[in-house]
Amino acid sequence: MRRLREAIEGLDVGVLVNNAGVNKPGALYLHEVEVESLMRMVRVNLQALTEVTAAVLPGMVQRRRAPSYVAVFSKNLYVEYKSKGIDVQCQVPFYVETNMVSSAAKNSLFPLFVVGPDACGRAAVRWIGHGPLCVPNLVHQLQWWAAAFLPEILGDTYRLALHLHQRAIFRMLRSSRAHPQGSGGSSVHKFY
Repeated sequence: MRRLREAIEGLDVGVLVNNAGVNKPGALYLHEVEVESLMRMVRVNLQALTEVTAAVLPGMVQRRRAPSYVAVFSKNLYVEYKSKGIDVQCQVPFYVETNMVSSAAKNSLFPLFVVGPDACGRAAVRWIGHGPLCVPNLVHQLQWWAAAFLPEILGDTYRLALHLHQRAIFRMLRSSRAHPQGSGGSSVHKFY
């Protein structure tokens, strides 16, 4: 945080994109995860977001500019700072082709549901300044719209099935790394 504050000192920061996140170890039940792994996710996904925003926001208030952020925090910032001429927006993409999702999991999703990072980035830039919450990509907007009509239990069931599928893939990958072919272990298919 000290290095960040030094790096932004004197800079006219107009946009903050909180885009860091980890999901390792992914697709596990809570009782299967080491506490330190969970705390690392909390430190990156929640604590770091808050610290970075707190470090950058004072200068933005002076210059009347603010960051995009996660949903509830963004909405609160939007309400609190709108009167100061600061626009805060939370962008909600769905599946983006990144390293946070394994190749096997990406391939198991309906291909039209997954957007490439460049397309997602271009759509995100076009939506800056258009309200406190947006789903910038058309493919993701359609998913958001469809999800609004589904009973919550169906959405929950789908997400659980998807995560359990990813969990099975990750377990198979871990097993194949622990027992590579030719080391006396059984043959395991590798996913890339």
